[in-house]
Amino acid sequence: MKNLYKLLIIIGIILLSFIAANFLNGSRKPDALYQISTLQALIQGGYDGETTISDLVKHGDYGLGTFDGLDGEMIVLDGKVYKGKVDGKIYAVKQNEITPFANVAFIKTNKEKIVSFAGGYKNLKNQLNHLYQTGNIPIVFYAKGDFKNLTYRSVPKQKKPYFALTEVVKEQAIFKKENISGFIIGFYFPPYMKDINANGYHLHFISSDKKYGGHLLNVEAGNIKVKAQKLDCFSVLLPNNIEGINLKKSKSQDVATVEK
Repeated sequence: MKNLYKLLIIIGIILLSFIAANFLNGSRKPDALYQISTLQALIQGGYDGETTISDLVKHGDYGLGTFDGLDGEMIVLDGKVYKGKVDGKIYAVKQNEITPFANVAFIKTNKEKIVSFAGGYKNLKNQLNHLYQTGNIPIVFYAKGDFKNLTYRSVPKQKKPYFALTEVVKEQAIFKKENISGFIIGFYFPPYMKDINANGYHLHFISSDKKYGGHLLNVEAGNIKVKAQKLDCFSVLLPNNIEGINLKKSKSQDVATVEK
């Protein structure tokens, strides 16, 4: 009987220790934004990829970025990665391809909000601001719907020596589509993140048939279903080659130039 009491006491101590550990550490698992490098490093010519696509998607099923040598616009949709090249078309991506810059996150909710907008990209952003009360927390977005007069872009793959992205976008190819259905994937970044990412929205587009897509520049109007996830944890992987990039040259207006 004494041995039974001792066993029960030991089991009780273990259970109490487990409960206490969960209480002290917090039971809530954070929702994380995972980033490869910084947008400012990319702008200064940090186009050499190091992280594989297979490693990237372990950290998120929605997101965006680019590929080694700036070879197309990345769209991460439902855990699959797509490439929008300079011809405006979408191509398959191999798991061993590498990226110099990307943002991914998981969207855990299935709750969608229905919204219509008109008046261009600005009003789309205003609607998202209103729906999700944007502020000091990053947000990942997924929007599915029908769009009117949508404009997107991609840039040509670069060869060394690399020029700054502000020069590369002068050669960007711009594509316009009327009455197209598809997905808008991207992020809202708070103003305090402007030294490592964009200030505000960064969105990419891919058509429903997975044939067309790239970096979203404008959209006149749309009827969409939106789901989103606020991200209360931020993890950034700095590439080995970031030491060779002169980030002191980065200017806030450079981000606006490459985004628009």
